Formats: sequence, C-alpha cells, structure tokens
Amino acid sequence: MDNKQAKNYIGLRIKEFRAGGGLTQESLAKKAGIPYTTLIKVESGAIKNPSIKVIISIARTLGDPVEALTNHEGIVRTIEGKDSIGKILDDVYVTLKDSGGEVFISGIDERKFLEADKKAITSHIERLAKAGVTERLLAREGDSFFFAGSQSIYRWVPENLFNPTPIYVYGEKVAMIVWGPHQQVIIIQNPVLADAYRKQFLFIWERAKIPPTKKVSEDERKRLEQAIIKRFGGRVSSTTDKDQKIFRDLLVDEKVKTYGNSFYYLCQAANGTGEQKLGLKFFDGEMLAPIGIFNRASLGGGWHFHIIHPLGNFDVKKITTLAKSMLELSGNPVFIKKVSTEQREKLLNAGFSQVEAYPWHAQAIEEDDTFPEQILDIEQTITNAEGPGKRDLKDKYQRFVSKYGKEVTTQDLSEANAKNAMEIVEKFFEYLEIKELHISQPTDYDNIINHPPLGKNGRAYFSQIFYLKNRPIAFFAAEPISKDSVGLFANITLHQEIPYLSEYLIVYVCKLLKQAGYKFLNLGGSETGGLFQFKDKFSPVEYNKMHWLVYKFS
Repeated sequence: MDNKQAKNYIGLRIKEFRAGGGLTQESLAKKAGIPYTTLIKVESGAIKNPSIKVIISIARTLGDPVEALTNHEGIVRTIEGKDSIGKILDDVYVTLKDSGGEVFISGIDERKFLEADKKAITSHIERLAKAGVTERLLAREGDSFFFAGSQSIYRWVPENLFNPTPIYVYGEKVAMIVWGPHQQVIIIQNPVLADAYRKQFLFIWERAKIPPTKKVSEDERKRLEQAIIKRFGGRVSSTTDKDQKIFRDLLVDEKVKTYGNSFYYLCQAANGTGEQKLGLKFFDGEMLAPIGIFNRASLGGGWHFHIIHPLGNFDVKKITTLAKSMLELSGNPVFIKKVSTEQREKLLNAGFSQVEAYPWHAQAIEEDDTFPEQILDIEQTITNAEGPGKRDLKDKYQRFVSKYGKEVTTQDLSEANAKNAMEIVEKFFEYLEIKELHISQPTDYDNIINHPPLGKNGRAYFSQIFYLKNRPIAFFAAEPISKDSVGLFANITLHQEIPYLSEYLIVYVCKLLKQAGYKFLNLGGSETGGLFQFKDKFSPVEYNKMHWLVYKFS
C-alpha cells in the first residue's frame, strides 16, 4: 500500500462499511452520536487518527468489531478445478447480495466463461439483477460478444493494452482467474489492495471506448429535447437570458441558503441544450425546474435527463410526473440534483432512489454534492488571513501577497475580455489532464463567462479577471444566494504555476463582498476529498449537505 492509503486506512474502511450498509454520512453520524463534520473529516483523511471513542461508536453502529476498521491484514485463498468459476461467482454474490454495490471486471472474454461453466454464468446474472448488483466490464476492443444482462456495462480496451487474465474487484476483495489445464482462482481479501485495484480499474475505465451499442448522437439528444417540450406543451421550454428575472424573483424567496440558488449555477448545471445552450426549464407559474440532457459513462453513454434544484413551490407530484415522462422518453434513469434533506425524504417516499448504482463519477458519486457545501464567515476569513487567525491560511496568503501582491491587477469580467477568462479555463484543464482528473470539462464554464445574471457586475453579481504583468492568471464569478450570502461559482486559477493564488483569490473575494455588505460566502460542495480539505482550511462556520437522487425503472 502507498503511504497515503496507509495513513487513511481507517477512513477508507469506514466509508466502505458505511456504503455497504446503505448509510449516508448524515445517518451514520447521527446513529453513532458523533458530529457530522467529524465523520466527513475522518473519511476524507483530514483526521487521520480518530479517537478510540469515535472508532468504537462507529464500529458499534456498523455492527462490526473495532478490529474490522483497524486491521490491515489480508486473507488469501486459492480455488482449483472445473468448478472454480462457479465458486468465485458464488463468492461475488454472497459478498454483495445484502449490501448491493458494483463489481469491476477487467480482462473479460465471455466465451471462455461460457465454455467453463455456462449454467453458473446464467444463474449468476439472474441473481445479481435481483440483488441490485451492477457490473462494469473491460473487454478487448472490437469484441462484441457480451453475454451479461442489463445491469452490466461494457467498455473496450485497445488490443495492445488488453490483459486476458480476468480480475474481479468487489467489496474488499480482489480475485484473479488463471485459465489453463489447471484452472484456478486466487482470492485476496484486503481492503487496501481492493481500493488500489478499484482505482486502477476506474483510471482505465475513464479512458476506455464505449462500444457502439447505443445511439449517442446529437440528433438523439435533440430528439429528446423536442419530445419533452412537446409532451409538456408550454410548461417545458428553452431557458434564455430573458428568463433571468423569473429565476431572480424565485431565488429571493428560497428558504434554504444553498449554493444552487443562482442563475449562474442553474444554467451551468443544465448547459448544452436549448436556444442559447442554457438548458431547458419546467415552469408552470408555481414551480421552476431547470432541465439538462447529458450522456454518462455509467449509463453506457446513453442520453439521460437531469432535473436541477427545483425552485418555488416544491411539488413532489409534479416532479415525479416530469421524471416519469423523461424516463419513458429516454429509456435511461432520470437524475434530480441539489435537493435538501427534507426534499430528499419526500422524493424517496415518492419512488426515487439513491444514486450509488449510477454515479456521476466513480470518485464523486453526487458530483459537487458528494461532500457538503462549506460556508465561510466573511469577516472571520479575512481575520484568519491577515490577523491572528489560522496559521496555514495566513502563511499561504501572506506569501502570495509578499511575492505578487503589488503586481496583480483586476478587471471586471465583460464581453470584451471574456476570451481571457476562457484562456484561463483551458490552461487550468490542461493541468487537470496532467493530474489525471477528468471530473469536469472547459465547456462547463461557457455559461458563467458568457451569460452573467441580471443586473450590474459589482452589485447584482461579482466577476473579475486577475492579471499578473498583463497576463491573465485567474477569474472568479460570484452571485448572491440570499440577502446576506453569496455563492462562489467559479474559482479558476493557474495555481500550479503561481503558488497560493487560489487562497489569495478567496480572501480577495471576501474583502470585496464585505464592502458590499454581505456576511457569508458559500464555497459550494466538493467532488473530491482533496477539494473538500482545501476549502476546509478557510474554517467554514457551517456545512450544508445537498443530495442527488435517481428515478429509474423498478
């Protein structure tokens, strides 16, 4: 195991057991009687050595011995003979049948499996479907002999990279099948090893080709767009700049100070469809629900609908009717994102499900809601950076100011300099490619740059570009989400070239918002534990968990 995995062994172990038990972070924290933020930090690795009291409370709640969370030892066993295939499939089923989850299989050639034990394979597929267990399989490029059922998703690996030795990753186990006259299966039970193999699989999966089994053309996307508009008449239509007043008026009345309360967020999250590529919207005069149409790897690349943070009169019946129609038209699960805990419970009772089986990304199950929104006290953040505050933030902020402070200039983002903002975004994503992160893409920022909210920059919203010796190095976009709170919707910096630029930008934004009379800055949720930890250095005064759900065929 590498040092990072070893240091966060307990956090990874708790996360695995929690997911296996179908518990959210909120529910586990509540049942265990520990602070919600403590559990978040333990799982993310921010707290590497939790107290014995915390470990015991979590272990008792999960129904497992303390040793199960802290023991690094692995178990290895070997199965030999003609019935070895049936036995490994039995082990997969027994391991996951109660908790559900996903199996990752590489090196697959299903002809060999059918030759080895067709009966075992057939019955295995049926019982996995009943247990709600899904599979991802990596096959040789060009191989279209796919035997598994609807719960299985395939991708192609180039011929020169394909390894014909099947490797299964499930739960905390890794299993390898060695073909030949003395056929054998090697099963290793070790959570750290399983996590390493799982990450390796997902790395390849993100780069593998989607077999041409589903139509993913733009024509199909446009068909779905027109079909949902036609089905709901005037209640579903394209979102345009003319709708900004509708959004603004409804957002003012929102009770929850969530990051989703902004034109910036709603149009960014639904971009790509409609007249101005701002997405679609459902609006009947009482409830407004932005709509996006996307394709996703976990759905085999098929087009599917998103419903984004409904505003106004939250009507479960209307949302369910909308989702049902979307499911019928696309044939793919429908997602609703950024709903509150209270709204989540209502939707679950109405037939929606949790999203674990259809993650937005393997490492970010609920996109930017995987980790909770982090909310800063603006005055406190400034004090932490410039006064006797948090040392880590103060040191980094002061280092930037000392080296670059006199050379940095700013401009309000406008149509005239929008190309500079996009240049920053593109360079930022070049860095992400280097770091092997593929969570987002540059086009996600098109609407933030080119379609600002209604009103004047510096009053109704805040967006600026940073320059260092006339070179664009960062830009941000922020918009009020309540009377005293602002959301930061873009914080794009070339921090890989200019250390501590991101820290400086956030403190700068806090100063700007203080002058405008605001008290709180919502940094939004996070896709990854690393991003959550970065935001946590600013000492949030509040955490707000929002949720994703899915509406699918029962």
